[in-house]
Amino acid sequence: MSTAVKKTFIYVGSLVILFALFVLSLRTGIVHVQTPLWDLIGKHTGTDATTVWDVRMPRALGAMIIGAALGIAGALAQGIFRNPLAEPTLIGLSSGAIVGTIAVISSGAAAYGSRTNVESAVLFAALTALLVQWLAPNKGFGFLLTGIAVSSILTSLAGLMISTSPKPDIQSLSFWNFGSLSLINMQTVKVTAPFIELGVIIAFFVSRRLDVYSLGEASSHFMGVNPKRLRLWAILAMALLVGASVSAVGSIAFLGLLVPHVVRLLIGPGHRRMLSLSALIGAIVLLVADLIARTAFQPHEIPLGLITALLGAPALIILLRAKRAQWVSHD
Repeated sequence: MSTAVKKTFIYVGSLVILFALFVLSLRTGIVHVQTPLWDLIGKHTGTDATTVWDVRMPRALGAMIIGAALGIAGALAQGIFRNPLAEPTLIGLSSGAIVGTIAVISSGAAAYGSRTNVESAVLFAALTALLVQWLAPNKGFGFLLTGIAVSSILTSLAGLMISTSPKPDIQSLSFWNFGSLSLINMQTVKVTAPFIELGVIIAFFVSRRLDVYSLGEASSHFMGVNPKRLRLWAILAMALLVGASVSAVGSIAFLGLLVPHVVRLLIGPGHRRMLSLSALIGAIVLLVADLIARTAFQPHEIPLGLITALLGAPALIILLRAKRAQWVSHD
């Protein structure tokens, strides 16, 4: 099988799996849907129609959009920091977005799912990434270690804000520590989607330059790529993708770390193709995680972050052992 045919097969197969999981997500849950989905198209009354279109459709769409966003953000993070362990949660973006979200909600400046909520999460995610870049050494694992330290501080700050907030409903927002799609609705999807879309556009805008940047800063200079400007564009894209996602569903660990490794094994390191397939695989992983989260222990729902960690950590260990020499910094 030629390389082109193999890649086409992978893309088509991923799309088929994604569609099948989307349909399964609409049909699966505590409430059993008796009516075929085809017969529910255009109907908005009755238990089956309400369950599918008002409850499960926003959740399935949210899982696909946010899974795609986190997959792309993970690929960007590993590319821009040239580090196989770089991931939005580990380098502080998720924690910054959580602080931004809780700050505006606890102060009464915005409500969950509002545009201001998303804007604050994106802003704090961007500021956190810039802070990590400013504090960290320029080489090796400095970015990652600094990001972990900053993330720990911000996570503690977020917990303190939740614990001391005078608003009684702010306590329910502790789901952001582990991630959940339980609060997402169609309005939340409509508010977050434009930010994620802009982040995706910027990510593909810088994808070719990331291929050059992967050769090292000195080499990229000679080949016409400005590393500082590229990092700023990548940080903006990650802030939009991660900030909007976290404002809606909280912090979901390991997805952005695992997905790029899987994609790199399937189609190689070229960033343009890697970003597109990372979006598909990320959407698939989050749909699977959400199905497990809401069906495995009915009527209880398991936080998404726990599911992605249980799925992602063992798989990542296997992948890193199999390809431990694939990612080596040559700066």
